[in-house]
Amino acid sequence: MRILPKTILSAIDFSAFTDMIYSYSVALCKKYDAKLLLVHVTTELKTLLEHSETALDVEALQAENIRYAQERLEERAKDLPVENEIIIGQGTPADIISRLASEQQADMVITATHGKTGFNRLLLGSVTEKLIKTLHCPLLVLPPQEHVSMPPAAVEIKLNKILVGCDFSSDSKLAFDYGLSLAQEFQAELHLSHVIKPSLYKNERQGIDQLRERLAKKLDGMVPENCRAWCTATSVLLEGEPYIALMEYAKKQGMDMLVLGIRGHTLWEKLLVGSTTDRLIRHAPIPVLAVRQIEG
Repeated sequence: MRILPKTILSAIDFSAFTDMIYSYSVALCKKYDAKLLLVHVTTELKTLLEHSETALDVEALQAENIRYAQERLEERAKDLPVENEIIIGQGTPADIISRLASEQQADMVITATHGKTGFNRLLLGSVTEKLIKTLHCPLLVLPPQEHVSMPPAAVEIKLNKILVGCDFSSDSKLAFDYGLSLAQEFQAELHLSHVIKPSLYKNERQGIDQLRERLAKKLDGMVPENCRAWCTATSVLLEGEPYIALMEYAKKQGMDMLVLGIRGHTLWEKLLVGSTTDRLIRHAPIPVLAVRQIEG
């Protein structure tokens, strides 16, 4: 199934990673002829300062923050080569972004992590992780690239190799569909990987060769024959802790993006986000596209 997103929401926070967010947002919108929503969320100062004795004019300060954000986004938007709309929200970033993504029927949200330790880890926990749990559309999370400047109008994002993690669930099937669509748009190599966790198959070690043969055949069979005419597909079985195995393969093979499926709003999802997906988003040196099933 080919995926064709028509509306992409870009979460802009004016951090050091803003150029990178713009670059990926514009690149994907150009490939899919999609509309770009430039969203910035300002904190409600009245709530933060309601118990403070400060003499600041909170409403005036809030209005100034909104005006500043609007001007910065307008300055960027005027040079963008794609249809775009600016939206300024007020409140908790994850909550506002999730609500806007639903209201605007966004097909994808793009954001960036802000590092892996200390206060930045808390930021990731309060925004990105919450978005993973609440969004009803895929979330593309970009890794920190502190020393890379990527002006959106001057740099073209290229995806040459895309890695899809497969566990043969309906969620990973959807992730495969997204990976295949991206590979088609960017004419990229598609790598499909299933990770065998030894502890789960400790009672089957004598038949491990047969198991690997079955899994390899199943993995290889995910690519439709009609797609092989234009898509270079590679299937690989890895062994070990899933997030470590996928991350090491991505580094070794020079992957440009990792696509993963995540489950619904259940205890299992919380465990999953707390392990494989969460760890890959925290530590993977490449963008991670987290895909979930759209609930009716």
